[in-house]
Amino acid sequence: MDKPVHVKVYSVGRCTKCNHYAEVMIHDYGRMLYRKLEDAMDDTNHQVRPIQCTKCSTAYPPERFIYRDQDSRKDILQVNIDYGGAIDPEIGELMQEGHKRRYEIYQDQERAFWGAYVEYALEDWRAAVGELLRSEIETGAAAIGLTASWKTEQQARREVAAKVVTEAERSSFWRAANVYFIQEEILYIGAMGWTPDLYAKMYGAARTRFAIMYFPIAPALEDQRTKYIGQLFRREKGDNAFLLRWIGQLTEDIQKKSVQSTALMRESEKQKHELAGLRDKLGAANERIRGLEQQNQPSEARSQEDQRRIRELKSFIGELMGELRQLRPDEKPADAGEPPELREAIELGDTVDDLSKLAGKTLAIIGGNRRRSSGDYPCRILTHNADKLDPDFYASLDQADVIAVLTRFISHAAMWEAKAYAIDQGKYIFYPQETNVNRIVSEAARII
Repeated sequence: MDKPVHVKVYSVGRCTKCNHYAEVMIHDYGRMLYRKLEDAMDDTNHQVRPIQCTKCSTAYPPERFIYRDQDSRKDILQVNIDYGGAIDPEIGELMQEGHKRRYEIYQDQERAFWGAYVEYALEDWRAAVGELLRSEIETGAAAIGLTASWKTEQQARREVAAKVVTEAERSSFWRAANVYFIQEEILYIGAMGWTPDLYAKMYGAARTRFAIMYFPIAPALEDQRTKYIGQLFRREKGDNAFLLRWIGQLTEDIQKKSVQSTALMRESEKQKHELAGLRDKLGAANERIRGLEQQNQPSEARSQEDQRRIRELKSFIGELMGELRQLRPDEKPADAGEPPELREAIELGDTVDDLSKLAGKTLAIIGGNRRRSSGDYPCRILTHNADKLDPDFYASLDQADVIAVLTRFISHAAMWEAKAYAIDQGKYIFYPQETNVNRIVSEAARII
């Protein structure tokens, strides 16, 4: 097949948020002969970049590359993106370099390879000939001057096995018959693109195994060879059966884990979007409740409709918090450094506020450490650094009449827990920027 084709490459996949399918053209090879296209594909690496969803604007990882013939509109190749089997860039460069040098490497070891390949065939001539295609038999026969008219492929194999008897004739025949297999399938395509299972079906399992195991390749591609060996020797019997089956099992396990890793990556992306959506809903619900609870009218005078709406929103927040906890069972606090030590000294410029409203109340400061109490305050002060959402954290919220949250020093999870608890229990909550206890207490007195 060497006709002109026009191929474009598309990055495709479904959005992990809204499931909308998209295709983005990432490369145009232009119109060229198919053979030149294969060379161009060898020399071109396509970077995996996120796709921007045209429906919901979410950026998500593509699932595969599609090579499409623009004339027939048919896909000539689909390559799944294996996120679990990603190759280190430096190793990838060495593999590409080895692939480009494959002709040079082959020429250096061509004589040794063909010598071993012929010897392999001579060891069991009938079995070796039994894997040849009719076209290969005809090519080999022509090389040694053997003329015959065979009705079937099986007849051709039997006669060659019986009539080609000298070592010299068999060597010449075998080399000529295998030129296409070795030159076009193994050498031209290169180790990075070998398809051993297909070769075994088309050219026979035994010679495919020999070619895959002993064809000269660059050292950087030896891991690829090991993977192929694992595919070819899953049910091997013989002296090395255990070792080869073990390699096959390891290869199969690696492939399964790679597929699982890719699936987990996409599931993780979906959960990120779900978590973000839940947080947005939770924030909106908090704002609506805050607006209702900050109305000037006393709670006793609220309309029944307002009270019903508040109950519904509180119930909604409880459900959202439950979903958030399920989506982040192992979430740790954000990397915000060590919680600060709260300062107690009155600083220059501070004014003395009326703190009488705080008399007999408890103020919980979430996000700081307080080593000692040196101030004279009308209220009880509790502190928790919120590094863990442990029983002490919830006990501090439960005992507090007013909650101060230092958002700069705690995780989003801790902040949302404090917000939801305050709204659910009808407690005052505010978010000071200060780490000075006097100023935090003064701000607390102003909001109640």
